[in-house]
Amino acid sequence: MLDIIFKYINLFVKEVWNLCVDMAPYLLLGMLVAGLISVFINSNFIYKHIGGKNIGSIVKSTIFGIPLPLCSCGVIPVAATLRESGASKGSTVSFLVSTPQTGVDSIFLTYGMLGPVFALFRPLAALFSGIISGVVINSLDNDIHHHSIDNSNNSKPKDPFDKRILSGLKYGFITLPKDIVTPLIQGLIVAAAIAIFIPPDFIAKHFASSTYIQFIMMLAVSLPIYVCATASIPIAVALMAKGITPGAVFVFLMAGPATNASSIAIIKNILGKRTLYHYVALIASTALIFGIILDTFLTITLPEISSHGHRHGMEGYGPTIISLIFLLVLANAYFAKFRPEKESSSELENEMKNQQEQIAITVDGMTCSHCKESVESAIYSFNGVVNASVDLLTGKVLVSGAGIDKEALKEKITAKGFSIK
Repeated sequence: MLDIIFKYINLFVKEVWNLCVDMAPYLLLGMLVAGLISVFINSNFIYKHIGGKNIGSIVKSTIFGIPLPLCSCGVIPVAATLRESGASKGSTVSFLVSTPQTGVDSIFLTYGMLGPVFALFRPLAALFSGIISGVVINSLDNDIHHHSIDNSNNSKPKDPFDKRILSGLKYGFITLPKDIVTPLIQGLIVAAAIAIFIPPDFIAKHFASSTYIQFIMMLAVSLPIYVCATASIPIAVALMAKGITPGAVFVFLMAGPATNASSIAIIKNILGKRTLYHYVALIASTALIFGIILDTFLTITLPEISSHGHRHGMEGYGPTIISLIFLLVLANAYFAKFRPEKESSSELENEMKNQQEQIAITVDGMTCSHCKESVESAIYSFNGVVNASVDLLTGKVLVSGAGIDKEALKEKITAKGFSIK
């Protein structure tokens, strides 16, 4: 019995390692590019261009969303800010549809693990599904919603170039990994389990006769669960290796990152119940359509894997070194999630003693750095705020200042999709 257990543990560890070897170079490169995007693309520029209720704003919203490395939870507060800044429901939905499906990190990883056809098809599908969804929502929406956009941050002086580069590297290799490390680890575990425990001929025996059953299965699994665009890729590789068609796998890659049970509930609060139903229906229908297109018109094969467990052309010590660096980045990100920001909180608590007003609340629903930034932006939009500290791990928010309406502050935060404990 122990021999069997150790055998499967050994197989599991080897499979996870092989997946890490495949992922490491592409994901590290994607993290680098994502970090540079984070400091060289101004969010106010994005908000300014998608306020209108027209096809132009929908297209811009979709294009802006595709390269951003936001998961289905992290995209919610950003979408809430877009909506509050004046974006139409159509533009907001197009951003919600296109953004979680891809990101520069997941595009690089898709190319490395699923090949160039998939790497090109994913952002194109995100583009067209985002535009289609935005157009449909705007055609069904009779609300008039166009707030003025706050351009007060546009005059803020930019940091020196070298400091911005360092800030981008910090985001790409520290902040972004903290946002994706948990679902990424879960994705590796699921992918390794599929590879080990599902027999090679299982899909061929039970589901090969009906491709559409595979489509419905993937859709049913992907809609309620949380999986980010990056973490879904190793699972997709394992599913394709077991016989799931590329189109059915694409349904999972598209619908999985774009929806989950918690984000669906928050979208209802931001956009309303009617728009939520349309949103889920559009995600499901476009995922099925693009999955059928992929199976009908394109031939997809996984990149060739050598007998040593990694792609040809990745021989020697290079892949091992890159993979170890990748694992160190993930390990640092994972343990950093459990380190409260004690220093900033204690400094603010001391400062608050000398302020006229001191507000302490606990925010529920923050899952990533973008959630934290969204709460901070809500706080600093109030006149009189001198300083604020937001602890992502505990949800503790400390605000110091004068003349701050606490109830209005709570309403501003809940409008972003969060709740107050």
